[in-house]
Amino acid sequence: MSSPTPIITKPPKMAKASLLPQGIAPIKDTLKHWTTWLWGVLLASPDGLYAGAAALGMLADEAMPGTITTFIRVFAGVGLIAKFISQRKPGT
Repeated sequence: MSSPTPIITKPPKMAKASLLPQGIAPIKDTLKHWTTWLWGVLLASPDGLYAGAAALGMLADEAMPGTITTFIRVFAGVGLIAKFISQRKPGT
C-alpha cells in the first residue's frame, strides 16, 4: 500500500570546510611517540652518542667509562618500560 503523501527526508549535511590543518595528531600523542623513540635510541647506543659528543669536541675523553654506559642503559630502559606501564587515575 502506498501512501498518498511521499516521505521526504532531509539531504545529508555537507562537511564544513576548515582552514585548520587536517590529519595532524594532537601534541600529547606526538610527544609520547617521539619520546618512546628517544628512549629506544638512548638504550640501544649510548656509546654512539658519547662518541658523537666527543667528535663534536664536547668531551675531553674519547672512551666512555663502563659505569656511565651501564647507568645510561639502565636509565633509558627504566624510562622505556615506564612509558608502557602507566598508572591510571581512578575513575578515568
